Formats: sequence, C-alpha cells, structure tokens
Amino acid sequence: MISVQSHQQPLSGNKLKNIYRGTLAALCLGAVLTVSSCSPKTTGGVLKNPNVYGNKGNEAEKNKTEEEKKEESKKEEAVKAADQSKSIALLLPFQLNMISNQNVVEADVKRSALALDFYQGFQLGVNEAAKKPGDFNIKVMDTQDNEMKNLSIAGSKEIENASLIVGPVYPKEIRSFARGNKNTKVLQVSPLAATMPTEFNISNLVSLTPPIRIHMRTIVAEMMNRYMDGDVIIVFDARDNDHRNFIAGFDEEVKKINPNAKIVHVTSASQLQSAIPDEGTALVVSGTTERTQLRSLVNALDNKVGSGYSVRLYGHPLWSRIDFKPYDNFYRMDPTITSESHLKVWSSDVQNFQRNYKSTFKIDPSDYAYKGYDAGKYFANLLNKYGPEYAEKVVDEKYSGIFSDYQFNYNPTWGYVNQAVKVRTYRNGSFQ
Repeated sequence: MISVQSHQQPLSGNKLKNIYRGTLAALCLGAVLTVSSCSPKTTGGVLKNPNVYGNKGNEAEKNKTEEEKKEESKKEEAVKAADQSKSIALLLPFQLNMISNQNVVEADVKRSALALDFYQGFQLGVNEAAKKPGDFNIKVMDTQDNEMKNLSIAGSKEIENASLIVGPVYPKEIRSFARGNKNTKVLQVSPLAATMPTEFNISNLVSLTPPIRIHMRTIVAEMMNRYMDGDVIIVFDARDNDHRNFIAGFDEEVKKINPNAKIVHVTSASQLQSAIPDEGTALVVSGTTERTQLRSLVNALDNKVGSGYSVRLYGHPLWSRIDFKPYDNFYRMDPTITSESHLKVWSSDVQNFQRNYKSTFKIDPSDYAYKGYDAGKYFANLLNKYGPEYAEKVVDEKYSGIFSDYQFNYNPTWGYVNQAVKVRTYRNGSFQ
C-alpha cells in the first residue's frame, strides 16, 4: 500500500490552476529554490565592531593575538553550524520538466498536485513552528519522478549542507537518491510512501507513513483483546496483493499473544459460512480490497448475522474508501479497521488550518497538505528544541497532529518507523 495513492480530496480545477500558475512561476526560477519560513532570510557581509571606525578596524585586526583569532574562529564556526541546523532540503516530484510552454493545462496541475499540496502544507507547518521570521531555510528541489535526477540531486551542495532532508516521495526515487547521498549523518524523511522500510535498508530513513505490517499488528492486538475461549479466528484468504501484504505474519502475531487461539483459513464464501461456530464469536479478518472478493465476504457474513450468529469483522485500512451502506447487517458485524489518519474536521485546530490554507493558497487542503503540515511542524519543532542533535530525540518525541500521529521505533538497519495508527469502527455509515 502506497500512501501517495490515498484518498485525496477532489481538486477544484480552475482554482487550483490559478494558484498553481502563481506557484509555478516562482518554482520555475530554478531547479533549486530557497524559501524561508515567514520571510526571506538574508545574510550580510562581515559584521563590524560598532566602536571601531575607518581604518582603525584594520589596525585592530593586526594587533589581535592568536588566542583572540582562534576564539573568533570558533564563534564563526558556531554561527555557521547554527545556521546550517535550520537548513531543510525538500525534495518533491513537481515534474516541471513536463510543462512544454507557459500555458499551464489541467494535466500539469494534476500531475504536480501531490507535490504542490505537500509543499504548501509543509511550509505552513514550518512557519507555525518558527520562533521568528526567517528562522528556517527551505531549499525546494524538483525530483521530476526521475531516478537519474534524484541521483544528481543527492550529490548537490544543497544536500551536503542540509540538516534535514524531506523526500524523495516515490520508492524508486528513494532508492536512487540513497545511492548518491553522502550526507547520511542527517535524517532523510520518507513523507508519503508506505513501503516496508526493509525494502530500502537506509539507516537514517524516517518513514512517516506506518507500513501495512504495523496496521496488521494493531488489528491483532485489538482482536485478541476481545478474544474469548470458544471464539474462532477465521482468515478469509483472498487472491489480491492487498490481502497478501496485510495478512503476512498474522498467525505468528496471534500466537505470540495467545498460543492456544484457534485460527482457521478459508478461501470461499461457503467455507467461511461453515467455519462460523454455533456458539462463541467468529472473529473474521481479511485484507482484500478487490470488490468481487469483498462482496462475497460481506454477503456470506450478512446472511449469518441476519440468522443470529455472532460475528466481528476486521479489515484493511483502505476499507474506509468503500461504501458498505447496501449491506443491511454490516454495522452489526462491528467492523473494525486501522488508519494512519485521525482528522477531526470539527476540531478548532483543523478548522484554523483549513482557513489559513485557503486564505493563503485559495484552495481547500488535501490529505497531502495535512500530512505536509504535520511533518513541517514536527521537524521544525525538533530542530528548534535540540538543534544539530535532533536526530537523537526522534524516538523520544511523540507527536499528535491534525492528521497524523508520530511514535517512532528505531532499527540500525532500516531506520525510524512510525508505529502510530488509530483503530476505527463502523458507525452511522462510515468508519470513525
């Protein structure tokens, strides 16, 4: 499951095109853009002592002792290090190279919407965390969804001098960037991909989107909290990749919690109906998102629940996108899924962000904008609080944002993995 395919809100074509033209004009100024939070950051020349005028400064310079010069050198290095500690490289697939002329068409907007939305949300998050205008220096680079471009960016000065790298987005970009990145002492954030981090094995990678294995383990924990003697765990094994990825390691996780738990695997609706116990509860789980398989599963359970059997249903996070209203007894199965998102549209924090985002960019935020905001705010706060040592605090610093929560575990082989997912149950026609 790749998070960048997640349920983005519909985009308003004309409105997005208008804001995109404005943003695009700025982005096209160069392959690498420097954007400061709140306002541009400026640096001047050599600072002079206000008590020294004219040529006196030169004379004073000559009379400095070696110790004084060393002390000044240390101060300069400290200032340089402090400045670099607020430098963020943001690598996103704007794909500006795909635009053939100055006329931005809807295809250009849609292709770059993911990158644009995440960037805009990220900028607002950093702005909110900044202690003062110009506190952070964000260098935005277009990865073009191209492996060779990512390899080239990895060797740039912007990456070499960054204290935090956010991106690239797609798995193939992450792999190619890692091959050329020499700045492995700072964190590289994977902002959207839900790919298992073991597929990359990058020790400084921070996976913001919890991989599907984390969702499965959370479902197991939830299921086993309700499991009682006499219950049967029934795995409806479908043929699609979503189910195979979701269910991998499921039996082992169950047995870790309760070695005596009864698990039955079935592959058809008739087998499923036969496996449901006359007494006790059937805890049915499946990761299928294939519509035909899902219809077969729910119809079989619908009949059993309607006849008085006790069933609890557990499923894939992507079930939140599917309309289950046609099934009269679906809610009686106590359907339960997990989600990386806990967006509460009625909360004041979410509404404030929505107003700010729309006021600034003239469009409503998408899921990518929410995720960008949480990422920008979290890492900017870390840099503010800990400076160059922020990476050592990632595991300790939990975060509850407007869209995502962060709670990281660290493995020296594949880096930092977000463990925070929410359990949702089906109520009033949707998973809540």
